[in-house]
Amino acid sequence: MVRQGAVRRGMRFGVRVGVIPAVFWGILFLFVAVAPFGSGPLAVLRPGLIAVVGSLAAGVLLGVVMGAALAVAPQWLVSRGPLRGLLAAGLAGVLFQAEVAVVAVVTDVGYGPTLAAFLATPAVAALAAAHSGDIAGRSRRHPWLWSPGAVRALVDICSEPGSWGSKGRRLLRMMW
Repeated sequence: MVRQGAVRRGMRFGVRVGVIPAVFWGILFLFVAVAPFGSGPLAVLRPGLIAVVGSLAAGVLLGVVMGAALAVAPQWLVSRGPLRGLLAAGLAGVLFQAEVAVVAVVTDVGYGPTLAAFLATPAVAALAAAHSGDIAGRSRRHPWLWSPGAVRALVDICSEPGSWGSKGRRLLRMMW
């Protein structure tokens, strides 16, 4: 049995997981990028953009795959909290290695940042296990996974017919 909305809730979870390192890398590279503008702005901003976009993509991948796995998992597995948590933690732990790869690429395999990202894997796995009930649709302990919010509004605006200019104006009105 496929549970409705699990992928969407998984994506919300993944975006939140991906935003944390993306904001960190964005702030770090913003401060680092101010100093060496002699080599050109694109050369200075490229690692920061790769880090931010890569972290967000890794988070979304993590959330979508975990949500899809919980959506199609057998009922006997999803109905048992410890088994569901183990499934979510295992998937999140494996898929968070995409973030470790992003950090390794951006820092030219710097030992410190790559090790720090790798050591964050158990924390992400524990978060996934703790939120697995909500992602699978079995509980409602974390309301931010259930409310559509800005992500739903963005999807609705982008999927409606009309020109991209009118969609952009509507997005700007929504934000302000």
